[in-house]
Amino acid sequence: MTSTPSETLSPYATGPRLFARLTAPLRQAGWVENELWDESDEEDNEPGTGPTYREFSRSNFHISVNWDPADAKLTVGDPTEHWDWDDGLPPLCPLDQPLTIDLSTHPTQAAKTEAARRALAEAGLLDATRIHLPEQARPLHHDLVVLLWADTVRDAIDRHRRDGDGREAIGALGEEFSWRLGAGLCTHPLIVPDPVPSAAARGIAEWCWRRESDVEEWHFKIGDRTMARANIAATCAVLPHVHLEGVDWPAVRLALTAPARRLANGQALADIFEEGWTPILASVHRQIDLWQQADETLGPEAVLRMLTLHGSRTESVGDWWGSGWYETATRRAIARAVSNGSLPAAVSAVFPDTEYLADTAAGHPDLLDDDTFAWITEAVFKEGSLLRESRLPVPPAMTLPEWAARDLLDMLRPDSEEDETPVAGAMLSDL
Repeated sequence: MTSTPSETLSPYATGPRLFARLTAPLRQAGWVENELWDESDEEDNEPGTGPTYREFSRSNFHISVNWDPADAKLTVGDPTEHWDWDDGLPPLCPLDQPLTIDLSTHPTQAAKTEAARRALAEAGLLDATRIHLPEQARPLHHDLVVLLWADTVRDAIDRHRRDGDGREAIGALGEEFSWRLGAGLCTHPLIVPDPVPSAAARGIAEWCWRRESDVEEWHFKIGDRTMARANIAATCAVLPHVHLEGVDWPAVRLALTAPARRLANGQALADIFEEGWTPILASVHRQIDLWQQADETLGPEAVLRMLTLHGSRTESVGDWWGSGWYETATRRAIARAVSNGSLPAAVSAVFPDTEYLADTAAGHPDLLDDDTFAWITEAVFKEGSLLRESRLPVPPAMTLPEWAARDLLDMLRPDSEEDETPVAGAMLSDL
């Protein structure tokens, strides 16, 4: 009898070591593993053969992850059911329902790892956490904004400065800076300012390249598809220099302002923008200067959280390429088109292997030909529209539990639930 690849591996490789690979995307997305008793070596099991259980936290949101090598199932659940809390935002799980990922049909470790990553991305766990407020919790919107800001960004600023002067430091960065951040806090669903390097990289690409630089003034030089490719190229250039420890701003500056910077297809941006390239570079330098000042005065963690917030909301790259939602929507769109026979003949001619098409469109859409790129962009937009028509959040969001809404309303509004004036703090301008 021929053994399968997994049968030739040690129990450690299929147990705790594989668990580490399966959960690596969570760590890369800012989830921190809590210190717990190691349940992987139960007395009734051989060492390394039993289930592995861990808990992860990020910005007061918590998940439990259990890997059972016996049935090859990875389960993500809520560990907070019996946790106590006194004030501020209660400990919450970012999932409305437990997530079970069946990896038994994937024969190799690499296949299991990739399948788990896609499932975690689809659940929204690799992007910033979003909170959908049900009708009875709508009066909490402003208060939750204040609580989220205090528990994440303001706390990080206070630990960096130690002088309680974070508000003045933010004000010194200018009204436009504060307004842009405030816009991120006013979204529906609410975006939690988590430390997510991939989202922060999109925030840098959006702020320092796409919107706050002078590139829009020279948009007439290039079409929308070329601009989309340029946005992706900017994000790719920045991404290696954004870490959980903070942003390497000198490296980001070099990556975005290299005179010979090119798109994935080899086109030089200097040739595309012509006389606009020099003023664009100067404006990129100005925006990076601003964020370097923020990094010095507010601290690298606060800046990472702010950029995650910005990169999670923006129209050009926020829920677009590089996010778990974009990848999920791309794969759904292609599967839907294949299922109902609506995949364009021109796309099928170039990509007869639809799985390869999905991998390319999800990971490197800037390498697609113009017709395929245009089709996938429209198809992803339609996926979002289908969810909105079903009154579902785009991208995925957890729903604030009824008990949390009730207890928060009692705590924050003891006199009147009808009063919509925030009492946990001031309005956005005073955060």
